[in-house]
Amino acid sequence: MLTRTSKQIFIGSVYIVVALVVVGGFYWNKYRPTCNDNVQNGKEEGVDCGTVACGKACSVPIQALVVENIKLVKTPTGDFDLAVLVYNPNYDYGTSAVNYDLIITDFASKEIMRRSDSFYILPGQTKYVVKTSLSGIPDGALAQVKIKSVDWQRVTSAKDITFIVTREAITPETNQTIYQAVITNNTNFDFDTIDVNIVVTDSSGAIIATNITNFQTFISQTERSIKVVWPFSLPVGARVKIEVGTNVFNNANFLKRNGTQEKFQQYY
Repeated sequence: MLTRTSKQIFIGSVYIVVALVVVGGFYWNKYRPTCNDNVQNGKEEGVDCGTVACGKACSVPIQALVVENIKLVKTPTGDFDLAVLVYNPNYDYGTSAVNYDLIITDFASKEIMRRSDSFYILPGQTKYVVKTSLSGIPDGALAQVKIKSVDWQRVTSAKDITFIVTREAITPETNQTIYQAVITNNTNFDFDTIDVNIVVTDSSGAIIATNITNFQTFISQTERSIKVVWPFSLPVGARVKIEVGTNVFNNANFLKRNGTQEKFQQYY
């Protein structure tokens, strides 16, 4: 038979076990990872993610696009050219559609022009968004870019989309300047539309003009020539920066080969 002391020890042990079960159950229910409740809990490293807790790594939060520079320049013809330098700090996300407003204000901050447009940008890319021949703008005006929405698309296995620019030539004439170059499609894809943005700087590096062109049907491993004209003479020492790109987020931009549409899923 149990002694009185033994009974007390036994009863006390039972109470302790019950208390540990209750506390442990409360702790587990409160802090256990559920991985499907839209709440970060337990050992989750983020909301419903984490290698240890849920068996999947957490995605890096998408960062906002950075507008690094906006340059509105008056050309010798009296209108204005625009160059907007944009940086995408995300190396896992790009987009086919950055919807934005271009806002022009006068020296008194009064809005005199607003235009809506969009552009695409690759993961980790820094690119120029270019406008030419903007008219009706007074001297001293300022440009702003307000990004309204971004259709982000995750890129999981990026391919190298490379266009090579060679044989560049600038030909100044009396009342115009001609720029010519040869572009090589150094990819394994055939594209429907290619965009070319051009920014001109003077000898000090200041932007003095822009231009833009595009062409269709660019077959893999082939060359295409481009020619753009400014209706004024560029100064001696002017330098041309050319950016060649294509909207690789648009499947229709990949031409059909052997009767089937190229799949951009090969890229993202």
